[in-house]
Order: sequence, then C-alpha cells, then structure tokens
Amino acid sequence: MIPLLASPSARADDLAPVLQTGELVVGVKADYRPFGYRDMEGELAGFEVDVAKRVAQLLGVNLRLIAVTSSDRLQKLASGEIDVLIATLGDTIDRRRLVRMIEPGYYGGGASVLLEEASPIRSWDDLKGRELCAVQGALWNRLAATRLLAEIKAFGSVRDAELALRDKSCAGWLYDEAAIMHLLGRAEWSGFRMLPPQFVAPWAIAVANDGPLATFLDETVAMLLREGWLTQLEKTWNLPPSSYLEQAEQRWTQRDANGNWLCRQDENGKWPVECRDLDLIEAQDLRGIGTAFVMLRDQFGLDLTPFYDPFSRAGFLKALATTILLAVAAVLGSLLFGIVGGKMLQSEKRLIRSPAQMLATLFRMTPPLLQLYLVFFGIGGLLAAHGVTLNALWVAVLILSLYAGASNAIAISEASAAISIRAEDRARKVARLAYPTVMGSCINIVKATAMASAIAVGELLHASTAIIADYGNVAVMMNILLGCYVALVLAVVYAFGQVEKRLLAR
Repeated sequence: MIPLLASPSARADDLAPVLQTGELVVGVKADYRPFGYRDMEGELAGFEVDVAKRVAQLLGVNLRLIAVTSSDRLQKLASGEIDVLIATLGDTIDRRRLVRMIEPGYYGGGASVLLEEASPIRSWDDLKGRELCAVQGALWNRLAATRLLAEIKAFGSVRDAELALRDKSCAGWLYDEAAIMHLLGRAEWSGFRMLPPQFVAPWAIAVANDGPLATFLDETVAMLLREGWLTQLEKTWNLPPSSYLEQAEQRWTQRDANGNWLCRQDENGKWPVECRDLDLIEAQDLRGIGTAFVMLRDQFGLDLTPFYDPFSRAGFLKALATTILLAVAAVLGSLLFGIVGGKMLQSEKRLIRSPAQMLATLFRMTPPLLQLYLVFFGIGGLLAAHGVTLNALWVAVLILSLYAGASNAIAISEASAAISIRAEDRARKVARLAYPTVMGSCINIVKATAMASAIAVGELLHASTAIIADYGNVAVMMNILLGCYVALVLAVVYAFGQVEKRLLAR
C-alpha cells in the first residue's frame, strides 16, 4: 500500500544544506529546446541550464542537474530530490499554494497552437470542441479546456505529442509559444503555422518552502534583470524577444529620486505591490464542501484534489467512465478472440491452424505497450498520410483484447484437446477446464488498461497523472487510483463468479 501522506523533505527548506554540501541540485527540462535539452554529447544544455549555472556560481557551489518533465517536476521538488526547479514553470496562484515561487520571474510566455497550414482553425475561437494534443502538466491544458472548451489529449512527452500531431490524431498541438516558434524554424515543420500567443504568464524559479534560499533567489533574479543578463542570454540562444522580459527589465531597473531601486525588499523581505506580478491566473472559486477538503489539504497535507477542484473532479469522473468502458470492452473482446482463436488452433486445416499459432505467439509474447505504440504511431502514421486517423480508445481496446485473447485462445485450445470430441456436454466441460486461466487473463487485462495512457487515452492513470502534475499530491492520488482498480478487479471477479455459479456449475 502506498503511504497516504508523503514525508516532508528538509533538503530544500533552507540555504544551509546547500552550502554545507557544496552542491546545488537543480531540476531542468531535457525535452524543451532551447530552454532545456540534451546536446550531442548527451549533456543538459539550454537557456535555463545557463540560469542554473549562474545561480550556482553566485552561491559558490557545484551544480548538479537533474532532468525533469512537466508531469514530474513538482513531485521531485516536493520530495527533496532537487533543491531548485528551473523548468518553464508558469507562475499561478494555485501553484503558489504548493511551492514557493521566486519573484520576479526570469522569463515569460504564453500558449500557442501548432497547426497544419491547411487547417481551418484561424483563431482561438475556432478551437471550441476541437481535440488538441498537449503535454501532461502544461499550464495551458486547463485553460484551454475550461475557457475555450477544447478537448485536451495530453501525452506524457513532447515527442509523443509531436508524433500524434503529425499522425493527425488531433487538430493542433497546444504548447508554449517559444517552443513552437523554435520548431517552426526547422525544415521538418515547414508545412505548419501557429496561432498568436494567449494566456501570457511569467515563468518562475521554484523552491519547496520559504526561507533563505528563496530570499537569495528573489534578489538574484532581480539582479539578473537589472544587469540585462537575461536579455543577453535570450539573444545567445536566438530566442525571439520576450515582451514579458522587456517589461520586467524596465520595471526592475527603475530608480527613485535618491538613486535607489524602486523595486526593493522591505524589512519583511517583501517586494512592493507595484513590482509584483499579481495579475496571475485566478484560483478556483471554491464553495460548500469543497472548502472543507481545502482545509484538509492546508491543515493536514491531505490533498484530495478531485473532491474540491471542479475541473479535476470532472476529468477524474470522465476517466473512471473511460476506464470502465475500456475494461469491459477489453474483457469481452479477449473472450471473443479467445473463443475464435481456440477453435482455429484446434482446426485440422493447416492453413487455419498455423496462422493462428503464429498470431497467438506474437500477441502473447510481445509487450502490449510496444503493440500500442506500433499500431497507434506506426500504422497510424502510415494511415494518416492517406487521410485516415485512428481512435486511441479503440486502438487500446483492440490491442488489449488481442493480448489477453491470445492467452485465452491457448487456454481454450488446451482444454478442448483434453476433452473428448464425443464427450457429453463438451462445450461446458471445456469452459470449466479453461475457466481459471481465462479469468486470470481477464483480470490481468483490466489492470493493464492503465497502459492506454501511453497513447493519451483519458483513463484513470492518465487523469491521475495530470492532477499530480498540477498539484504534486502523488501519494494521495496513487491511493485513490489503487482503490479504483481494486474495485474494478473485484467487480470482474464477481462477474466471473456469477458465470461459474449459474452456467458452469450445472
């Protein structure tokens, strides 16, 4: 059982541990060129890596970089695996409840949508009801879903989102404007365009808690803005001019009549209100029982996000329904393929038996995750070139059905071979003999439905991962997820028990 509450980390609480060990551990992106990526030697490089190097240099300590993704960056910070997070993290009120955001922001940007040149989508208003590829944990996903009523199909990595867009599995790819502009500068994206940016927000460095390290970083970023170092770094990495960075530098370089910085911390370590980026994305408007769950989070660290956040709750309930549909369809499909395959394996005709043996071995021995990728991205890419797109949900149903169906077919075939052809009530006896293996296979395939999240099917694991990426409540969401799967497995066991009791035990 996963512990209900994650143990708090002390590593990133203060500056003292960093100075004592002589090492600053910073989380940066490895899949977001040019902000964080791996160079030809496999080393982490990019705009944000250079920011991390400058911070470590000012502290006089060594730098150790750890690659993070949009979906795991907050967990790594909360767990103490990293001291500082510099990973294209948009500054919002909700995120300020989870971590200590550094002010001012070191960069800023908005969202855009990458589209094929021929796409009929010409404005953000055209996105209503459209299915958009996205990356789990991106700030823009919630905004596009709630404000623009777009359907978000979030993948676990940038690579998968790019492949899905090329395979025409979505109308466009919702992502950071800077990353999309960088992509459009490459030849392979010559047939694409982007929408004007929306939802502009500052990017902030983050630490786990308030303290000397946070105060040091506040002053450091302010200094980098005043020196113009960040603008110079922007030019070094051939980034288009950021309107946020331009405005931030103007604000933080202003002086009063005495020559002092207008934006300077008071005796409590706070910046003046006029220097702060307070125009952030609004937090959820909570009423009724939702406030009680927020109190549990704030007082006891028990973050039951789906119970107080309407957006997360709607997504989780939809994911539960999708998982139930996926499980039922996969079980029925595996039984169908098992029965048909079992008969083919017992056929006296070699032209029927041999292909059946080959297919049963192929689907049984090949990992289902690999099968999902091969069909959705491999075959799907070939079909997309001819204007045909594959539905991720039904691809998952097909692959899971074939995977479990191969085992069912072998079990039914072996049971059939053990029962005489002339035996009375032969079909029932074959079913009874194959029953334990078939039930086990079907239970396993219900648990394996979580693999469908790899191709962005919005099932339970996919929804839980999205919530964790926004709120960092790994332990709580994993326990909720565990409870849901236990309930699903018990339901399957009960259904098979009823079948055995009413049909096979006669």
